[in-house]
Amino acid sequence: MNAVGEVLYVLYPDKAGKWYVRAVSVAPSSFVCRKALPEPWRGVRDEKLSDLCGVPGCIFAHATGFVGGNVTYHGVLEMAKLSLKEA
Repeated sequence: MNAVGEVLYVLYPDKAGKWYVRAVSVAPSSFVCRKALPEPWRGVRDEKLSDLCGVPGCIFAHATGFVGGNVTYHGVLEMAKLSLKEA
């Protein structure tokens, strides 16, 4: 299966059981994301991020929007879904 250009986000857990949504790069050696997390979320942490995006359990969204975290799988799944709706 050739998924180039189709996969925008990858969801994965860390060893502690927290979950992350990571934006996929346009190319293996690139730092440019196909679709970064929404601009208003970037650099925001914890409860402020949860309040902003409406998803409980947020941990952070990186300042560049390439990765965000949540305490649950369902939390990062919802973050990814909301990110897909952003222009």
